[in-house]
Amino acid sequence: MDERLVERKMITDPIEDTLLMDRFSKLPFYKVSFTEKDLPYASKEHYYFPTDEISLSVPGLVDYQTAYIPDIYSNTEKVSYNRTTNLLELTMRNKHNLVIGDYVMLENKDGVKLESMVEAIPNEFTFSVKNNLPKSYSYFVRGKKVPDLKHLDRDELIILNMRVSQLLELNMKEWAKRTELLEEKVESLEKELRRITNTLNKLR
Repeated sequence: MDERLVERKMITDPIEDTLLMDRFSKLPFYKVSFTEKDLPYASKEHYYFPTDEISLSVPGLVDYQTAYIPDIYSNTEKVSYNRTTNLLELTMRNKHNLVIGDYVMLENKDGVKLESMVEAIPNEFTFSVKNNLPKSYSYFVRGKKVPDLKHLDRDELIILNMRVSQLLELNMKEWAKRTELLEEKVESLEKELRRITNTLNKLR
């Protein structure tokens, strides 16, 4: 961070640093694959820290954003126009779990993304939207809009990670010093033991 952006700064508290180390050491660590298979970054396994666990350990790292989750993530099985309601009915292969008023993200064959509100629920496999979409025989339904998608502040995490790395290095140096002192003591004791052994051998 540029110093010109800083209003106030202070040295971190040793107790806070200890707590930070303890919190980070307890975060569960996983390998995961993402739901959205068509995105380049989602085609392989990724390393993952659950945001719920992170927010419990360091609350400032996680906030909530409005976004679309890939919970439906499927092509429509059928698209039909209902003349009675003047709505476009989209039928899915699986249950959509939507309710009236939900917003969904649709995508046509040209990759154009379209936000639509669910106007009616004819059945658990079909939902209706306004008939104002570019005409298509099929749409890809990504999922519904949620107000609480957890978002990780990566910039803040990078800084914390650097601090944790510093603390780990300090601990390693401290343990290295202790190890060196212990090795010197062991060497001194071994010399003393050899001296005592030699003395005993001479007395026999």
